[in-house]
Amino acid sequence: MFADWLESKGDPRGALMALALAGKDAEAKAMIEAQADVFLGPLAPHQKEYDYEARDAFMWKYGFIHAARLSHNHYTKKLDGKLADVLRALLAHDSGHFLTELTLTFNNDPNEDNLQELIDVLAEQPRPMLRKLHLGDFKYAGAARDEDRGEDTEISWYSVGDLSRLWPALPRLETLIIQTGSATSAIGKGTILGALDLPALRRLEYRTGGLEAANAQALVTAKLPAIEHLDLWFGQENYGGTAGADELGTLLARTDLPKLRHLGIMNAEFIDDAIDAIAKSALLPQLTELDLSLGCLTDGGATALSERRAAFAHLARLDVSHSYLTDAGKGALQGIARSLEVAEQRDAGDDRYAAVGE
Repeated sequence: MFADWLESKGDPRGALMALALAGKDAEAKAMIEAQADVFLGPLAPHQKEYDYEARDAFMWKYGFIHAARLSHNHYTKKLDGKLADVLRALLAHDSGHFLTELTLTFNNDPNEDNLQELIDVLAEQPRPMLRKLHLGDFKYAGAARDEDRGEDTEISWYSVGDLSRLWPALPRLETLIIQTGSATSAIGKGTILGALDLPALRRLEYRTGGLEAANAQALVTAKLPAIEHLDLWFGQENYGGTAGADELGTLLARTDLPKLRHLGIMNAEFIDDAIDAIAKSALLPQLTELDLSLGCLTDGGATALSERRAAFAHLARLDVSHSYLTDAGKGALQGIARSLEVAEQRDAGDDRYAAVGE
């Protein structure tokens, strides 16, 4: 109906919407290219990321830009002006009116610069249409689950910036993924979360090689009444990972996350010592998935899990991959959940570390 109304007014977007709704993607793409002045305007020069992979910056749906990926790595491609200006133009353009998903990766130097200028643009006014925000979608060195992808930078070097002012602008955000280093390890001073109050958020992943106590406290006390999936990476102390059992205990004691079904206590060096607290947690009975991967779970931790298997028997899935389990430890976990993921155990050697640090 909207497309028909626009067409009746002589607006070419009506015809574009009609093509998209009919599944005529090639024709819709050709129309956008032919009338770039209308459908893109100042965005026309920025249809690819300024990055190694040069992926499409804009993904269209029903005649509007549904998702956007913005990245500028100055070692790869030169951008005249600032990426923040591209984001501001996108948010102001008619084609960006229904922008639902946004990914921000690099903002000039991938190691030294953070995303602060972009964050400040987002925070300028409410963005009620935005449902998904991914900050830091880069390939990092030593990624345990991505070893074949190469790398863009070290996770420990990467900074996002101060997010404190952003959250009130995103009242309907449903997915938030942040991949970052810490203030200790990153040249650009890491990430400051501030007070998280996201009433519609359903999925939150905080991926880091060093979770600082202040950010951990913000995460475990966040107001997330709709949260269903929560992954927290704790990391290594050498890379700013000062959070641990105290912050985890605060999370495990919560009774105000009624929809939480997946909990990831990941990349944690203290995980062996946390098994008893997890087993007694007020959250555990409502979970269907528990992810303890990437950390320092040993046969001792596996024994602790096995001894408390009644508490975990309801789980549909338990993930302990990329840990330090021997065949005996893996054997002790058999039958503890309906699905058990034990792939790619690491060899302890002399020392044990969280899988992701540097």
